[in-house]
Amino acid sequence: MPSNQSPLPFTSLNAATSTGAGTSKDLESVASTYGVIVTATGGPSTVTCSLEGSHDNVNWYTVPSPTITAAGTFTLFQNLLFRYVRVNLVTLSGGSSPTVTATVAAI
Repeated sequence: MPSNQSPLPFTSLNAATSTGAGTSKDLESVASTYGVIVTATGGPSTVTCSLEGSHDNVNWYTVPSPTITAAGTFTLFQNLLFRYVRVNLVTLSGGSSPTVTATVAAI
């Protein structure tokens, strides 16, 4: 990662209320380890998120495992080489007006 790039996490899903891909981030170089934190409001019964990576910000690869299935879960993904990353909210159900926020950090 370039020395002028902040190592701080970025928010890919920001209080998302429906399924779909979040905002992507150009890491400006290829990173290989990512940490993802998912939080939810409204007490959803099911939250499923996946990390996705790309080399061109057009064609996306879904990291097959692990998927993130509980709000408040921190998941570490290793040995993946992507320049662009994002979180995809695959499933959101139950609760009262649930929202999902997901942050990603390249390590």
